Amino acid sequence: MNSIAIAAWIAGLLGFSLLVAGVALIHAPSAFITAGLGLLGWAWLADKASVHAQRLTKPEGG
Repeated sequence: MNSIAIAAWIAGLLGFSLLVAGVALIHAPSAFITAGLGLLGWAWLADKASVHAQRLTKPEGG
């Protein structure tokens, strides 16, 4: 993993944390909803990336 990928991962994690913290300052239950939606989105993206990685490593033909 190169340094740009690590920096992007850290920036995404920090941004998500700040978003949830900001929503928590306004309304605590909304922060849980925001965190849940964010984690569902992250799981969906991770699943798509996993499928894409499997397709790249799978050899063509029979």
